[in-house]
Amino acid sequence: MKQKIVNILKWILELSLFCGYFYILFVNLVCGFSYGGVDSKSQAIKIFLISLFLATALPGVIWYQHHRIRKLEKILKTLLKK
Repeated sequence: MKQKIVNILKWILELSLFCGYFYILFVNLVCGFSYGGVDSKSQAIKIFLISLFLATALPGVIWYQHHRIRKLEKILKTLLKK
């Protein structure tokens, strides 16, 4: 029963990290385009690229760290069993 709850909590965490990409991208795009108006194509491209960078960089680092920690936990469990 406890393992089932742990698996459900891991699934919820992974889903929230995955949805974080799209949430941050959406918020950055909306705030960027509605801030003061876009005067030119270059400003629109800059806003889009910065939003895309933030959407992939911030949750991406968390996602990578989460998976790395899980791999290290598996290695630790196998070492402690021996």
